[in-house]
Order: sequence, then structure tokens, then C-alpha cells
Amino acid sequence: MCGRYTVLTEEEIIRIREIIKDISLRITRDDVDNYEDTAVYGTAGEVFPTNHAPVITINSFERMKWGFKKWNSPGVIINARSETIRTKSVFSKHLEYGRCVVPAGEFFEWEKLGTGKKKHYAKDKNGNLLFMAGLYRDIKDDNNPNETAREFVIITKESVGELAKIHDRMPVILRAEQIEAWLTGEITPEDIEKMDYNVVVMPVEDYDTQLSIF
Repeated sequence: MCGRYTVLTEEEIIRIREIIKDISLRITRDDVDNYEDTAVYGTAGEVFPTNHAPVITINSFERMKWGFKKWNSPGVIINARSETIRTKSVFSKHLEYGRCVVPAGEFFEWEKLGTGKKKHYAKDKNGNLLFMAGLYRDIKDDNNPNETAREFVIITKESVGELAKIHDRMPVILRAEQIEAWLTGEITPEDIEKMDYNVVVMPVEDYDTQLSIF
């Protein structure tokens, strides 16, 4: 699963702008250049469920709320399993027009140890940004019933590599050159199962102090 990840730094936002401009998405230059991140996050620069975070769609770069609001109970759905996104209606209806990409510096997973848990971070081995595949939807804005708001989920798959020793699920991570293919539907849910993007995993207490968010 993916239950928390880091908010983008100013430098990473600049890198995303460069990546978006290099691919033929229908995002206007103004959408990219004028993006400003004014969200309020949790502690230590981390994005928590129900926070608003930067999301890339086929024609926008904007902030959305993390988590699909449940219709029959409190709370939100933050992840969608790649194996069932075609069969579960809450997700399948958004496969054609609701694909998105969630950029992050790194994400976190918790290893079960007896009765406790140990927090680990997972990051690209070369320090590149992570681009997590997701789905989004438009809903009525709770604060203004006449307006719509957007919320997203992160798609997960079976873990590979180092992370498989810590947790059985991981976000579906796209390479920069796969962003457009995912958003346009060229990459299918079946293709996701074959992806083997690996990450470096390390306990948070051993986190390199030169990284900017800690």
C-alpha cells in the first residue's frame, strides 16, 4: 500500500515543469508555470490522506484531495489495487477519463515487527522523482454544493525487490517517459503487473541527513 509520501520541494516542482514540457500533454504553459503549492501538510513535509497534493492529468497540473470519500461509511479510500481496478466500479469508471500521475520525492512503508511497526522510506536509487500512477474523480464540493472538487487514489501492485521484504504492496511507479502513455491509456492495467520499478529502502532513523525534508 501507500499511506504516506513526501511533499515536493520547490526544486522538484521545477523538475516536474521541465518533464511536462518535454512530453506532448495538453497542459497549457500557464498551468505549469503558474502552479503554486499552497497546501497545508502533515508533519516533516509528508503528505497524509485527505491532504491536498500536486497531481498531473492529461490536461492539468493541479492540487487534489488524496482519498475517495466512502459513500457508506466514514473515512476515505486512498489506494486502488491494480489487480481489481477493472472490476471494481468505484475505480473502473475512471480508467478512461480519470487517469492521473502523483509525483513524490519518496514514499513510506511500515514493517511489522512483533507487536510494533518500523517506518521505512523508499526512494529512487538515483535520486529521481517518483511518479505514481493514480485515478481521480470529480465530486460535489463539501463546502460549496454548486461547485465540484477533485480527489485521487494511488494504484498499488505486488512489491518487488527490496521493498518486498518490508511490505507486500507498493505504488505503481512510472518512469518519466511512461507518464504520457499511462495518461492516454496506452499502458493498461495488465501492463502494470509486468512493471518492475525498484526502489532503495531504508529505515527512517538511518535517513541521510543531507536530504532536504529532514
